[in-house]
Amino acid sequence: MAVDSEPTQLQELVDVVAARTGAPTTLEDRDLHLVASSGHEETVDEVRRRSILRRRSSPEVQQVFASFGIAAAEHPLRIPADAMPGLYARWCVPVRWRGVAYGYLWLLDPGETVPFSAVDALADVVDQLAVSMARRARTSDHTSWAVAELLSADAGARARAAEELQRDGLLPAHREVVLIGLARRDGGPVGPVNTWLLPRGVLSAPIGQRGALVQPASPSPASPSPASASPASPSSASPSSASPADVAERAARSLLAEHTGGVVAGVSGPVHVTDGYSGWRQVDAALRVGLRGQSGAVVVRQWADLGVLRLLSFAEPDELARTVGDARAQRLLDGDPDLLRTAQTYLDLAGNAQRTAAALAIHRQTLYHRLRRIGALTGYDLDDGEDRLALHVVLKFADFRG
Repeated sequence: MAVDSEPTQLQELVDVVAARTGAPTTLEDRDLHLVASSGHEETVDEVRRRSILRRRSSPEVQQVFASFGIAAAEHPLRIPADAMPGLYARWCVPVRWRGVAYGYLWLLDPGETVPFSAVDALADVVDQLAVSMARRARTSDHTSWAVAELLSADAGARARAAEELQRDGLLPAHREVVLIGLARRDGGPVGPVNTWLLPRGVLSAPIGQRGALVQPASPSPASPSPASASPASPSSASPSSASPADVAERAARSLLAEHTGGVVAGVSGPVHVTDGYSGWRQVDAALRVGLRGQSGAVVVRQWADLGVLRLLSFAEPDELARTVGDARAQRLLDGDPDLLRTAQTYLDLAGNAQRTAAALAIHRQTLYHRLRRIGALTGYDLDDGEDRLALHVVLKFADFRG
């Protein structure tokens, strides 16, 4: 069975469970990420409704279910309706393979009309689910380690990880990848990403407190196809049609139920599969800008759009500020706020006096007067390209550092 057919097969099996028992059914993995759901019509409680919308059970719901011992259960458990507000009674069927729980089937049963015998008779379906989910989970466990190596500073480790992932058909050979990083706006670990929501071919791993995704870059027309590039080319290694920015936003939104303070995603440019360290530094720069920049539940920043702030992929902000700064620019930064705002606007608008005066809502003669004062204060010649560039870089990093 091809890897990308697994979600379809799992959905079909969940529909079989619902048809046999008459109970609206969902399947979640061991992290309680939603994998598949049957139709529900009108039989749905608030807990189920939210888990479907958020694609994962909330931490509060997870805690309640865990208190019933679902992780260690080897047989179906009935969860009573009074376990928490907004909860219908339901069956929890552990999806276990060789003694390990890889997921859970949840059957809504508000009238408690589904007998244990009907649930116990689902053993054949549960076994099929378990095999598929175990294979997926074991692949994920293996790739987490390999992805971490792929992004490390050790060139030898990166090469070995790339070779292993390519040999297993998880990454296309001789191709570029795009890296995506996920970070919480309020700090702390991101936790597991719901990989069931990601397009085929996207790998996931935790890197410190951040989440990391590796997406094969779409080949250019002149590039060889995955089939011609490598003899091992299962569909999971094929690039998805979704853009990296779309994948980043989808992954970030899937985490909002747990991290209500907001999630920021950083997207690298395409890098060779063995140069993940450079790509991860690009991601770090994009995340820094996203975390310092605009607010919002989900913010996606791409390295290619950072402008001069792409230099953040090479050094810390304070180090860069010391490198590009000088006493002349500091006099402007410490001086009249109107002069500073005028310099920033003028340089951002490429020295266009008409647009700058309009943006500042001042007369053009007032602008010229301020520009002369800026030149006298700093010693920068704003008619000289080198001086303008130097001052612009200083002001950009000063603005980034707040």
